[in-house]
Amino acid sequence: MKTLLLCAALFFSSVSVANAGSIRVYNNDSKNHTIELKCSGSSKTVEVKRSSTATYTFHSSARSCDIVGGTVKFPVKVLKDGTKWKFKNGEAKKN
Repeated sequence: MKTLLLCAALFFSSVSVANAGSIRVYNNDSKNHTIELKCSGSSKTVEVKRSSTATYTFHSSARSCDIVGGTVKFPVKVLKDGTKWKFKNGEAKKN
């Protein structure tokens, strides 16, 4: 019984550490875009397909990532979990 309780405690503690955030993107441009992110010390590049709508997930303990580059211009420097964006003419606007 103690082993089962210990395994359950370890499982739930590991679930709380592995956070992820996501953004919703409506790409109205006819070309692919990239977003270069720095998430909790790790680098990640997100490729956003042309003329599509999708949700992109990033793994970060802070549930946000710094924008460090890419082909689309954002009005902010940090992507936060749950935000929605619309890309048009190489620029991102909150949706």
